[in-house]
Amino acid sequence: MSTRTSERLATSPALPAEITLRVLDLTDRGWDLTLAATDLTPAERERADRGAPSVRRRRVLLRSGLRRVLGFLLDVAPRDVPLQTTGGRPVLPGSGLGLSCSASEGVALVAVAAGATVGIDVQRHRDEEAAAAADEGWLSPAELARLAVLLPGPVRLRAVTRCWTQKEAVLKAEGTGLRRPPAGVETPVADIGRVGPWALAPVAVPEEYVASLACDAPLVPDRLDVVRLTPGGPR
Repeated sequence: MSTRTSERLATSPALPAEITLRVLDLTDRGWDLTLAATDLTPAERERADRGAPSVRRRRVLLRSGLRRVLGFLLDVAPRDVPLQTTGGRPVLPGSGLGLSCSASEGVALVAVAAGATVGIDVQRHRDEEAAAAADEGWLSPAELARLAVLLPGPVRLRAVTRCWTQKEAVLKAEGTGLRRPPAGVETPVADIGRVGPWALAPVAVPEEYVASLACDAPLVPDRLDVVRLTPGGPR
């Protein structure tokens, strides 16, 4: 591990987290799926190959993207990053780095935090899906009450999708995922807030999507720069 990376890992939990955020356009025709697959381990490629073509594409590009980011931070080739999966989440034992990934249709996100734990989630927003949320049982009574006063309708519906991304981000940060009922994660029904020890902030993504970040260190939303990860581009 490089000296530069070791210094980054000394980040104090009392200070804002140093977070690297990358967004991938999965629909970009410039992606070379065969080349991206060479960044993965045989086990990662085998898992990706078990999915339908669209699922395989998402899994390969997202894992390759995470490995490219980590390879840059650790100064090693992407395929040489000792990345592991524990409980369905990516981990880099002994590094002090918190990792999280998410994808929804054509957009994927990678988050890497120095000295902090993170969870990230992105969802394609659709009014009809958000309108059905009250009947699906994943919103708490308090959330439903706060959502009821958000007008006009489109604002309220987008807030519903925001609630879902915040819940998923928190559950990923906790390491439980949807094994814990999402209704038990009560969000602030606002772009910025907290859920227990987790600070929440929005992540910039294309207009038709909503994304949220959860972190156990302070977040400064204005400093959450999201850089596009492109085929063959900088990491």
